Amino acid sequence: MRYRVPHNPRIEHEVRHRARLARYAGLVILWLIVLLMTFVAERKIPDQHLPWKPLSVVDPVGLATRVKAAQAGADPKLCRGIMAKAGVVYAEVPERTEGEFCELRDAVQLRSGLARLEPAEAPLVCKEALALTIWERQVVQPAADELLGQGVVGIEHFGSYACRRMYGQKDGPVSEHARADAIDIAGFRLTDGQVISIASDWTDPGPRGQFLRRVRDGACRVFLTTLSPDYNAEHRDHFHLDMSGWTTCS
Repeated sequence: MRYRVPHNPRIEHEVRHRARLARYAGLVILWLIVLLMTFVAERKIPDQHLPWKPLSVVDPVGLATRVKAAQAGADPKLCRGIMAKAGVVYAEVPERTEGEFCELRDAVQLRSGLARLEPAEAPLVCKEALALTIWERQVVQPAADELLGQGVVGIEHFGSYACRRMYGQKDGPVSEHARADAIDIAGFRLTDGQVISIASDWTDPGPRGQFLRRVRDGACRVFLTTLSPDYNAEHRDHFHLDMSGWTTCS
C-alpha cells in the first residue's frame, strides 16, 4: 500500500506564503541590482555606450551609437534635430514614388556641415544621412588626420538613390538604394587635392590602405550594413553603407 502524506491545510498555507515571500524578495533584490548598475553606469560609462542616453554627433562612436542612430531615424523630427544641433545644413527632398517599389520618403539632401559629397546630389533618408554625418565626424576625419596628416574635404560616391533591385538584377530583393537608404562610397578627396580611391588603394600596405581599412571598420560601428572589397567582387571599388536589414560588416 502506497504511503500518503497527511493533509495539513495550515502547513500547506504556510509553505505557499513563504514561497511567495521568497519570490517577492528575489524580485526586490533583482531591481535593487538593476538600479545600482544603472546608477554606476550613469556616472562611470560614457554616453556613447549607453542606449538610453541621447545621441550626439559630437560624441565618439560607442557601443550604442549604431542602435541610437537607427532609433533616431525612426523619428523624423528627432533625426533632423540632432543633425541641426551639430551644425549640419540640409534641404528637404519632396516625397515621390517611382515604378513598383521605389520611393523617396523622409529624405534630405546634405548641404554643409561635413565634407562635401561629390557629386553633391545625393538624397538620403534621414537615418542614413545621420549615420553618414557621425561616420564623417568621428571616424573619417580622425583617421585622415592620424594616418594621412590632413583632413578630408570631399567624399566621392557612386550614388545614393537608384530605382533598382540588388546588383541591378531583373528579379530578386529590392536594393536599399531604391529607398535612398544607402550610399556607395568610392573615395576621399584630401585637403591637398589627393584622392584616396577604394578601387586603387584598398590593397596598399601603406597609410592610404590603412586609412581605408580604418574607415571601413569604423563604418561597421555606425551603419547596420557595411560592405567593402572584402565582401565580394561587386564591391571591389566602393563601400556600400546602409541603415536597414541585418547587421553585416565585411
